[in-house]
Amino acid sequence: MGLRPSLQDVLNTLQAEGQLAPDAVAQARSALEAHQRKSDAVPWFVKAFAGAGAWMAAVFVLSFFACTGLMDEEVAMGVVGVILCVCATLLRRVTRGVFVEQLALALCLAGAIMASVFFGIEARSEVLIAVLALVISAVLLVTYPDAILHFLSTWGMIGAASFLTARFAGRYGVDLLLLGCTVLMHVLFLEQARLRQGPLGERVGPVAFALASTVPAATFSRGIVGMFGQVLGNTAELPVGALTLGLTALTLYSAWRVLRELDIDPTGVAGAAVFAALALLAVLTLQTPAVITAVGMMLLGFHRRSSLLLGLAVAFLLAAGSWYYYDLSLTLLAKSLTLMGSGLVFLGLRAFMLRRFPAPATEVR
Repeated sequence: MGLRPSLQDVLNTLQAEGQLAPDAVAQARSALEAHQRKSDAVPWFVKAFAGAGAWMAAVFVLSFFACTGLMDEEVAMGVVGVILCVCATLLRRVTRGVFVEQLALALCLAGAIMASVFFGIEARSEVLIAVLALVISAVLLVTYPDAILHFLSTWGMIGAASFLTARFAGRYGVDLLLLGCTVLMHVLFLEQARLRQGPLGERVGPVAFALASTVPAATFSRGIVGMFGQVLGNTAELPVGALTLGLTALTLYSAWRVLRELDIDPTGVAGAAVFAALALLAVLTLQTPAVITAVGMMLLGFHRRSSLLLGLAVAFLLAAGSWYYYDLSLTLLAKSLTLMGSGLVFLGLRAFMLRRFPAPATEVR
C-alpha cells in the first residue's frame, strides 16, 4: 500500500465506489490544469539560484560589520544580532518571494547566533550563551513565520536545554529530558490533526520532525557515550533498562491509541498480539533503547502515512540494530542464533496477524 496515493488514484477509487459522478474526474482534471496555468510557481532551479544569492547577500552584510571593527566589541555585536533578528522577522512578515525569504532566514540565524555568543563572551559564561540561545530560539519559534526556522529553532532549544540540564543535573537529568522529548514527539504526532487547528498549528509539523530527528539520535548516541564514560565523567545516570522500559511504555500507549483510532479493540486478539510483540522486543533489546524508539517512530510514521518519518525510523532502526548486534556480549554463533530466533518469532507473528486479520481485497495503490 502506498503511503500517499495520488489524486488520480483517489478520484478513481471514489468513482469506483459510486461516491463521484461519472464526469467528476474529467472536471477535476480540467480544474487542476486551469490552476496550474494561473499559478505563479517558480521553477526549482530559479528558487535555488535566488536562495543562493540571498545567502551570499547575507554573508556580505555580515562581512560589513566585520570590516568596521565591530567584531572586537562584544556588546555592540550582541545588540546588532538582536536588531538583525527583529528586522529579519519584520521583513519576513511583510514581504514575499524566494530571495527575500532566504535573505531574512539567513540574517535571522546570523543574528540569533551573534546575540547569544557575543553576550556570552562578554559575560564569560557558557551558561549565559545557552540561556540566550534557549530564549531566542523560543521567541523565534513563536514569532517567525517560516517552517525551516521553526525546525531549526526547535533544534536550538533542544541543544541549549540539553547543555543546561547536563551542567546542573548531570546525565541523569539528560536522560529525563530525553524521555520528556520523546513523550512530546509522540503527543505531537498523535494529536497532529487537532493541534494544527490551534493558533500555533503551523509549528506542529516542524517541531515534531525536529524531535523525530533528535530523539533517536540521542538514544543511539547514549550507548556510545556510555562506552567512554571514563573520558566524559562517570556521573549518575538513569539505568539503561529503566530508560528502555519508559520508552516501551510510551510506545505501548501510542499503539493503544492507534488501535483505537483504527476501530480495533486493543483488548482483543490483535491488540494482545501487538502489545506482546512490543514487550518481547523491549525484553530482547533492554540494553539498546534506540531500537524501541525507532519502532515507536515507525508506528507513528505508518499511522500518519508520513514517508519522511518512516524513512527516519527505518534509518535509525538499522543503525540501532547494528549497534545491538555489536553490543551483545555473546560469541558470533550465539549472536547469529539470537538474531535468527528473534527474526523467526516476528515472522511468525506477522503470519499470524495476516491469517487472523487478512488485508482488504481492494487497496489504494
